[in-house]
Amino acid sequence: MFDKFIDTIRNFDLKIKKILINGLYFSLFVSIIGALILTYYISFSHSNFIYYIGIEVIHLSISFAVSFFASAFAIDKIKKDFV
Repeated sequence: MFDKFIDTIRNFDLKIKKILINGLYFSLFVSIIGALILTYYISFSHSNFIYYIGIEVIHLSISFAVSFFASAFAIDKIKKDFV
């Protein structure tokens, strides 16, 4: 099952693979910002507002990553079905 998943990712079109990789880098960048916010919360401020902002930014980055994966699979499937 996992091998089929890896083979599917390897067989993506180059444009789709580029969009997927750039999207994952973007979500990594957003998660690093969330981690920095949470580090600021731990080190300096113990405000609940800053904590919830950090947690929501981390959730946002996970949502972005999942969205990029799902979009890449959907676009690849559509492209292979119609070509």
